[in-house]
Order: sequence, then C-alpha cells, then structure tokens
Amino acid sequence: MKKATPESIRAEEDRKLANIRGRRDLSAEARQVAIYRIHQDAEQKMAAVQQADTEHYHRQRNFLERKLLGSTTDVTGTNALSSRDARERAAKYETPQDAADAFNRAQRDGDSDMQRAIAARAAELSSHPTAPPAWGHIVRHYASTTAGKQDVYDELASMREPGIGLDFTYVLPKPSELGRLTTAQLSQLADSDLTVYGDGPQAA
Repeated sequence: MKKATPESIRAEEDRKLANIRGRRDLSAEARQVAIYRIHQDAEQKMAAVQQADTEHYHRQRNFLERKLLGSTTDVTGTNALSSRDARERAAKYETPQDAADAFNRAQRDGDSDMQRAIAARAAELSSHPTAPPAWGHIVRHYASTTAGKQDVYDELASMREPGIGLDFTYVLPKPSELGRLTTAQLSQLADSDLTVYGDGPQAA
C-alpha cells in the first residue's frame, strides 16, 4: 500500500467529488452531505500526513543539531568536565557581542569545547522569534570555521517546518458547495444520519 501524500489525497478527493457532482439521483441535501463527508475525510487524512511529516522534521532537525553542536569526542572523565565547564561559562553570556568576543578568544586559544558551547548557546538564543540576528551569525561562523560542520549547518538552515508560514502544502480548498455555509449549517451536515451510497467514505 502506497504511503498517502498531499498530492494523492487531493487527487482522491477530486475524483470522489467529481463522482458525486455528476450523479443525478441525489437530492441537493444528499449531495451536500456527501461532499461534506468527502472533504472531512480528506482533511483528516491530510492532517495525519502533516503530523507524520512534522515528526520526521523534528527528528531530522534534532539529529542535525546534535551533529553540528554535539561533542565529537568521548565525553567522559576530563573531557566531560571540560565540556560541562564550557557550557556553564557560555550560559553566562547575555549579549551576542560578549559571546562573539568569547568565541574569538576560544578560537585563538584552540579551545574547541568553548567554541562549541558558545555556538550552542547562540543557537538556543537565536531560535527565539525576537532574537537579534547576531546570535545566528555566531552559529554560522562556528560552522564555517570548524571542519565538517558547514554542510550540516547548510542543511539545517534550509529546513522548514511543514505547514508553517507560506507553506500551503497541506491546505485543502473547501469545495464550492460548502463555501457559503455557516458554522451552524456545517454542524448540521456533520450530524446528519443521511446515508448516501456511492464513491466516497463510508455512508457518504
């Protein structure tokens, strides 16, 4: 069985709607009920696909963030203490300028733990909607100056959460027959026990 996609869900809905619209044996009420149920079924399927895609997005993002900002050495013993100390010191930087200055000092000293800790701190703060762009600049600088990190950073930067912003991938246009109905009228369609046999969801 093929995995459902936004495109396949739209195609299925279009086919079922065309079938119902083409039937002459249905009353206006029966046609409207059937169309509502077809659209409701498609919306539920689309929501499930978006949820699955969103979960995959977060898993991949978490994986890439660990790859970008996680330690590449065995963090036990002295290494663990050094990493923890670096994180504690990095957590004290409240402005991107202070963090950038500290990052540059760590880079001159060859302190990779501190560089990584400051980059992780910057990444955390740059995720806030109102964060100054300078926090993101620190992360970008870390990626560009650390071996093997640039490609990971580029992939992270290109990722977009499914369905957010101007992503209309998961939006299903409402059938024209339902467009002018009030919330109360749509609720009546949802509660209808009218059975319509034919192409579409069960009892629709």
